[in-house]
Amino acid sequence: MHLGKSETVRNKEIVGIFDIEKATESGETKKFLARMQKEYKAVNLCTDLPAAFVLTDGEYTDRIYITSLSAKVLKNRGETEVRR
Repeated sequence: MHLGKSETVRNKEIVGIFDIEKATESGETKKFLARMQKEYKAVNLCTDLPAAFVLTDGEYTDRIYITSLSAKVLKNRGETEVRR
């Protein structure tokens, strides 16, 4: 799935797609995002304000991708790619 800029991930590596505004209402999610950034596991793909983040767990690494694309757009992309 294309996440923005030139970054793509495999659908099978995606654990979840989250609306950043709703998800960060929880203090635990804020702590998680801060930890991932501190551990250099956060990839910022934003050119504007962040709208969503994608949590991945791949064979070699776990990361979050912060993107200005909405969670709805990303979900639709994932569903479209699965149908192909």
